[in-house]
Amino acid sequence: MERFAKAVENILKRFEEKGLEVVDIYDIWIESSIPIDLIEEVIEKDMVHVPPSIKEVKVRGKNFWRRRN
Repeated sequence: MERFAKAVENILKRFEEKGLEVVDIYDIWIESSIPIDLIEEVIEKDMVHVPPSIKEVKVRGKNFWRRRN
C-alpha cells in the first residue's frame, strides 16, 4: 500500500507544479494506472501527503477530499 501512496503523492506534486488546485481521481489514474479504488483508499486513510496548493480531489465532479482549514 505504501508504494501506491508514494506514487499518488508524486503525481500530486507534479499537478501542484502545474498550478492545479482541484484534481480529479481519474487524472491520477491516467497518470499512474493505479486502480481507482486503491487511489481512493490511500487518500481516505491519509497515507498521502497532499501538497498545500491542492485544495480538492474530486471523483466525477463530486468532492471526495477537501483540505481542512
